[in-house]
Parts: sequence; C-alpha cells; structure tokens
Amino acid sequence: MEACAGGSEWAGVRTLVTIRCGGRLCALDRAAVREVTPLPELSRPPSLPASVEGVMNLAGEAVLIVDLVRLLDVPPNEDVDPIYRHVIVLSQDDGSSGLLVDRVEDVASVPANAIIAADGATTVNDCVVGQVEIGGETVHVLDAERIFLAAERLRLADIQKSEQARLDALDA
Repeated sequence: MEACAGGSEWAGVRTLVTIRCGGRLCALDRAAVREVTPLPELSRPPSLPASVEGVMNLAGEAVLIVDLVRLLDVPPNEDVDPIYRHVIVLSQDDGSSGLLVDRVEDVASVPANAIIAADGATTVNDCVVGQVEIGGETVHVLDAERIFLAAERLRLADIQKSEQARLDALDA
C-alpha cells in the first residue's frame, strides 16, 4: 500500500482536523481549515442553489455553507442535534465557503506514512485521498481542493461575491 503525500507541517508528520460526518469519521489537513465555529443562524436568500445550506455572516464576510454529509452522500446521524453542529471555514483563494459537519472531534498529528492512499472509486470527486487509524477508528482523509469540482468552485465563488455585495449593502 502506498502512503498519501503532501500537507506536512514538519517532516513526516501531518496535522489533521478530525470531523464526524454522519456515520463516518473524516479529516482535513489543518492547513485547509481557516476557522471552526459553532453553527450560527444561516440566511437563505432565494438565489442559493439547493446544494448550499445557507450563508453565514462571519465578521462581515459572507461565507457559503455546504452540508458535507449531504455532499458526501453518507447517511446522516439522526442522534446529532442540528443546533450543536459545527462549521469548518476553508482556507481558499477563490471565495469563502464552509462545510457543515456533525462535529469537529479533534486535531491529531499522525506520521505521514501511516496514511494509506485511497483507491480511485472511494468517493465522489475522489475527495477521499486516504485513510488512517486514529484512536482505534478508521479516519477518511479528505482533500479540501477536491471536495468541489472546478465548475462548482467557480459557481460558489460567483455566488459568494454576490452575497458579499448584498451583505456590504446592508452595512452601508
């Protein structure tokens, strides 16, 4: 089996933010995560596509929120109270977006060679790039750059700019 490369903060170690999504435990590289917040009240302007859960106002910045459980098409965890879900704001250059997850579990440092590369058919967009054992559980490692297709990223960036303009107009 091949180790999964990239994203190390220091030689041979990757820092991962572990998240609960339905019945899955997933992780993102710490470098891909700009911020973690509790789920705020989201606005839902009529122009938003069904894939966007809503818009979060983060200190005057419009952040589009997409439900990762729905995006990954995993069964939702019915035991999770929606008001206790978390938002992961991604570090991106092309507009602000966030992922709605059931819970942010932890931040863990793992040896890079402990992450086993995923096969090509693991998930939509091939965003699951590997798996690793953390605390006795299998964790699916996600590539934040692959969560959205290029066309989806462009569309979300356009919507985010429009929502930012709307938010700026409200503050004026």
